[in-house]
Amino acid sequence: IQNAIDECAANGGGKVSFKPGIYLSGSIFIKNGVNFNIPEGTELRGSENIEDYPEIDTRVAGIEMKWPAALINVSDQDNVLIDGDGTVNGQGKVFWDYYWNLRKEYEPKGLRWIVDYDAKRPRTVLISDSENVILKDLNIQKAGFWTVQVLYSKYITVDGLTIRNNIGGHGPSTDGVDIDSSEWILVENCDIDCNDDNFCLKAGRDWDGQRVDKPTQYVVIRNSIARAGSGLFTIGSETAGDVRHVYA
Repeated sequence: IQNAIDECAANGGGKVSFKPGIYLSGSIFIKNGVNFNIPEGTELRGSENIEDYPEIDTRVAGIEMKWPAALINVSDQDNVLIDGDGTVNGQGKVFWDYYWNLRKEYEPKGLRWIVDYDAKRPRTVLISDSENVILKDLNIQKAGFWTVQVLYSKYITVDGLTIRNNIGGHGPSTDGVDIDSSEWILVENCDIDCNDDNFCLKAGRDWDGQRVDKPTQYVVIRNSIARAGSGLFTIGSETAGDVRHVYA
């Protein structure tokens, strides 16, 4: 899959798609000018081995750190479309179980607060340091961690996603769509069933968020459904870089 994306980008961009079937993959990195299409009848499954998600410089829960890459990544790119009526299955249950087992170990020690950082799990889609990206129409399920994170990016559209993270259990921290220190963002026509925040705005945590000092601003969220989840629409808990100019 990665070779096809790289070759497409090297030849000026175009469309990378799939024949119907089930495809197992670790982290995929989409490049400039590529339409990554997952059509109906295709299921892209995320590896259940954390080693298949290389660690990258990123931000998780408001702090910049090394963390596993997502299943689908758009990092420092421009002009990308990810679409299709197919399914992206994060196969997250192995990562949910890992989290709950670690939490049982940490809580008696008074370390509940650090479990989210130590239990490294893959996001499903990460759009980071990028511009002019559209994420459209996919069926995403069983995220190992956050489903979609838009980080340090602008001019991003998230349209028509169906997210189902409570299949076969209840995945901890399986946020639906997280907009994180990003601007000029449109989220619409989404239907989210998760086990944490459905639609969430973030801007960095405490001192690290103040150091980065990037706001989330000019955000529109509309025509969407929030089903299960601990927050229909939330601002925070990371807000140190400022959140403003939001219409939901």
